[in-house]
Amino acid sequence: MGIRNFESYVCKCANDITTFHEIYFIQLNIMDALVLIATIPVFISLYGVIKKQRFFFLLGYFLFSFLVVPDEISRYIESPDISHILFAVVFGLQAILTFPNKLNYDGTKVFKSFGIKTMSSLFLINVIAVLLINLHPESLVEDVQNNGQTLNIAMIIHGVFALIPLVGCYLMLANKMEIKPN
Repeated sequence: MGIRNFESYVCKCANDITTFHEIYFIQLNIMDALVLIATIPVFISLYGVIKKQRFFFLLGYFLFSFLVVPDEISRYIESPDISHILFAVVFGLQAILTFPNKLNYDGTKVFKSFGIKTMSSLFLINVIAVLLINLHPESLVEDVQNNGQTLNIAMIIHGVFALIPLVGCYLMLANKMEIKPN
């Protein structure tokens, strides 16, 4: 191999590496950053359920809503698809329901009833989100075929957010929540 052949080989390899890097970088960009960031509130809510701390349970849902609502409004501004408004309204309701406060579970019937209604609402909101992602994936990502992983992760996140309130309902109905004074 002569010097010229070696130089052309090195240039070809450098171009291949650059092409690989560009393809890999594009693949990373396909994974919506919000989907990755959205896992943080999931873990906050899971921590709240595991430790039976209502504040962290609600905080995770509230932070998640705070991510979804502005994103969906900006997506609606870009392309006026009604599903973006639907997502924004539904998760706006979730934000209202889950605004964190330091009230403790005091064991009263009123608190228990309100808690079960709130958790049932959170369950329904996130089941609706899973269904909307499944039925209208083009509303979440532009290129559905290349972004299947993003859609799957989004459905998993909403699925986990749908299951967490069921655990909370079970703990309340089975009287396994620690009663604390406010």
